[in-house]
Amino acid sequence: MKRRMILAMLLVASMLLSACSGNSDVDDIPMISQQFGASPSVAPTPTVEPETESQSGISGNIGGQSIFDVNPYDIDPLGEEGVDPYVEPETVATPTPTTYPYAGTTPIPLDPIDMPTPTPRPQLTFSYVEYTSANVGVHFEGPVGWTVNESQAGTLYLSEPEAQIKEGQQCIVTIFSQNLGTNYTQSEMEDEVIGRLEGMSATGFSEFKRSYTATRYMMGKVAVYANYTGTLTDGTEIGGRIQYVCLDGVLYGVEIVFPLGYRDDYLNNVFAKIRSTIARN
Repeated sequence: MKRRMILAMLLVASMLLSACSGNSDVDDIPMISQQFGASPSVAPTPTVEPETESQSGISGNIGGQSIFDVNPYDIDPLGEEGVDPYVEPETVATPTPTTYPYAGTTPIPLDPIDMPTPTPRPQLTFSYVEYTSANVGVHFEGPVGWTVNESQAGTLYLSEPEAQIKEGQQCIVTIFSQNLGTNYTQSEMEDEVIGRLEGMSATGFSEFKRSYTATRYMMGKVAVYANYTGTLTDGTEIGGRIQYVCLDGVLYGVEIVFPLGYRDDYLNNVFAKIRSTIARN
């Protein structure tokens, strides 16, 4: 009985040993991990924003000064450099577009290409002689053969011969002197010039325009002058210039009136000659 129990115990021990030897190779069993719940979310691929080119260096204002900030056509309002001087100070000229007629089957002159060119007028020529006036106290060079009138105190009128009158207006030069007893400043001479022009405009004109005042030497000193144009009540178109200077308390003036169509002839020859040669006796 006792022997049977020992055998049974040995048999159990042998079985246990066999079981242990069957599980000795644990590395051959794959490791499986079970996930519970929702499937793992895939992390989204981050969106890469495209790089935007910087606009800081782009501007609608290229460069610095606009081409419209400066007007390159600043002109002498009195036409000393050949520009038409007859612009009234308060008037701003507005350019009028040129209208070109339509050229159809019938030939039509197209302005300005096909318009007939006007025959240029010959320029007037002058010869000069010296005039001396005790009445005004000056001497100067003027056109030969012109008529002198000194019937008014302190004034000399020099007129072209009636046979040479053009466009209904005789050219007349007026030279005067006035004792002021004091020296006029440039501003006071400007007032005299403007006042004289305003007085002229109120008599016999249907239209009158004056230029700005400006300065130019006469009798060795800075003088003030201005130009004007006008249409008389009878339709005659005239032009003129007046220039004043003050020397030692005496105001001297030279004025000229002429037919407007001959402006350059009289200004550039008669007036310019007198202005450049006039001097005190």
